[in-house]
Amino acid sequence: MRTHFKMASVLLLLLVIPWGSLSFGQTDIPRLFFPDPDIAKVFSQNWELTLGPCKENLVPNDLNSPHSEPLRPWKVDVNGHYPGWYPGVDLKHMAAAYLVYGGDLPLVLRAWDLTSQHYALPDGSIQSSTMKNNPQGTWPEATANAEVVFYPLRTVATIDFLLLGDMIFRFSQDREWLGMNLPKMRKAAHFLRGWIDPNGVLHSDSYDLDQAYRQHDGVAQASALLAFRRLAELESIAGNPVEQGRAQDTASLLLDGVKQYWNEEWGYFAEHLVYNNVAFSSPNQGNLTGNITVTASSQLDEEHGVSKATDGIIGMGVDAFGVGIGSAGKHEWASNSETESAWMQIDFPQTTSISGAVLVNRTDLALHPGERFESGTLEFSDGSEPVPVAFNDLGISRAVAMFSTRSVRWIRFRAKSMQAVGGTNAGLAEFLVLDGVKPYSHIRHGMTDTNLAIAGFGATDETTIQRVWNYFQSHESKFYEVNGLKAPTWISESAETYLPGELNRRAPYKDCVAMGRTWRYDALMRKRLQDGQGLYRTMQYAHQMVARPSGGGAGFFAERYGLGKFQPGDESQANVPKYSEYPAVYASTIVQECLLGMTIDPKGVIHVDPCVPEEWYSLGFGQSGIRIAQSRKIEFSYSDNGVTGSLSGVSGIQDVCIQVPPQLRGQEVQVLIDELAIEFKMLGNQCCFEVPIHDSKPTRFLIGRAAD
Repeated sequence: MRTHFKMASVLLLLLVIPWGSLSFGQTDIPRLFFPDPDIAKVFSQNWELTLGPCKENLVPNDLNSPHSEPLRPWKVDVNGHYPGWYPGVDLKHMAAAYLVYGGDLPLVLRAWDLTSQHYALPDGSIQSSTMKNNPQGTWPEATANAEVVFYPLRTVATIDFLLLGDMIFRFSQDREWLGMNLPKMRKAAHFLRGWIDPNGVLHSDSYDLDQAYRQHDGVAQASALLAFRRLAELESIAGNPVEQGRAQDTASLLLDGVKQYWNEEWGYFAEHLVYNNVAFSSPNQGNLTGNITVTASSQLDEEHGVSKATDGIIGMGVDAFGVGIGSAGKHEWASNSETESAWMQIDFPQTTSISGAVLVNRTDLALHPGERFESGTLEFSDGSEPVPVAFNDLGISRAVAMFSTRSVRWIRFRAKSMQAVGGTNAGLAEFLVLDGVKPYSHIRHGMTDTNLAIAGFGATDETTIQRVWNYFQSHESKFYEVNGLKAPTWISESAETYLPGELNRRAPYKDCVAMGRTWRYDALMRKRLQDGQGLYRTMQYAHQMVARPSGGGAGFFAERYGLGKFQPGDESQANVPKYSEYPAVYASTIVQECLLGMTIDPKGVIHVDPCVPEEWYSLGFGQSGIRIAQSRKIEFSYSDNGVTGSLSGVSGIQDVCIQVPPQLRGQEVQVLIDELAIEFKMLGNQCCFEVPIHDSKPTRFLIGRAAD
């Protein structure tokens, strides 16, 4: 294929769509045109009916709620059902959408400042919401049978904080802002590292589906891997090679952790992992192998008895939902006036194979730093070499040790040093001992969103992604059919198989059709596999949802579409009928990132790489008025003969890479800038070239077939 042309007159085949139809003038809201007009209609409605009305002005709003956030830049829903602020889940989607609709960077920066200034805890973690007024940044939930306590959304806001910082820099290209905010991002990264075990598995709890219990959520694993890859890129841009290497090392460790989810027998990844703990003293918790015996150097009182450290509950949250269990400090062993001299031992009823241990410091909010272990050793009945353990310095402090498999009758933790001086009554919130053959149990309900996220984020090798894709394609219908109606996308191909011990007791099946959350990973996977027809098909399912009454009338997305409420003619599919997250996902992920393939990389290169049904390239599609970066607006149109478009903004040189349509691949093509041929490079199907930008008027470009 030819890669450059002389500056001479060249005859070009005219494109089907004329320049005038692109409307190059300034506009606040982008305009789309596709063979299916419903896409542009829903895109516009999402702004006019939901995202626009959800913007808050700079005047604080007194919402008269103990869980409100009067400084928030936007609401979660039009009607104000949720008065709070949600740095987890909603924030990244809403921020991305407000950048799509008009490039409202000041609004997004308000969201960043609010989150970083008011919701960042001392250990670097980000509180996931204002709800529950919990100083630990999380809260307990219980499963429907009350047998498992979990902490949904515990890591989501911290992971998303890194992704939001990356999003802001890509859009702004503001290196001064990056330099000022990278320390905050590093602190969030430090928190996440404290929850990654030596095998690379992130102990996340449920990531962005708070109604389903997941201890080590595969979606969180893939998202954290993406976040650390993005952080490494930012550190490189900022010229910090040491920090870049540290982020890359963490990403590599998380990549190793993804492998722990793979199940060769199934041919796909497990939904989530659960520590296969052989040291439970509660008959209702986990894989109890027999009655263990626990002893300790001392115990403060019955309320802080040593058996509390093997009850399967890490009390890291305030019990605001009344689940009856899980409050911080209520499920932990405390010694009686001991620190470095404290020890705890677990005796098994028979010789037991073990390969690791997880120890969690006390979590009582009134705890003195001197009551938190800094280091210690694990001793074994077989006389094998003791294993050192080191606790991290997070608000919820833990130590994880993985060691060669050994068969023992007992294991003992012996303290060595404390994190400060002057404390008393040291102890443990939990002491888990991992099975020697299988330290994690694989949990599945058929293929789930974990696989979609791993594939969509490229969190595994391409051969494995193809295996996941092949399985998904052969079972695709199971992810969309709900009581005879279509919707994107079920969290699992077998969501009906969730048991009472796996679903939130307050709202079981509420997240089964998670729309924007799971659909996002679905779309990203299809984009990676270039399944434009499938992506468009799922959009049609979404259009059916927005066309149906959902409590707020046609034109709105409701919050969730639960199993029990998803019925033909039902006008109350969810409690929140005018929800903003799904319109935000539709605009930013489904339309811009996947369908149009519009992204900007950390170096400021604009990419246009559509994923549409192949016939659309001949029928014509495109957009006008998208502010892809703070200083750049791009417009383009695909037609039967090529791509035409323009760039405008601040004067300078803009690098772009634009996908060549299928009908031009293998042909000799040329690129014109304002009717003059220029040099370019082909990278796969991407045509890459420089565009000079002038303040006075848009610079037009054309990619077409070269004249003979």
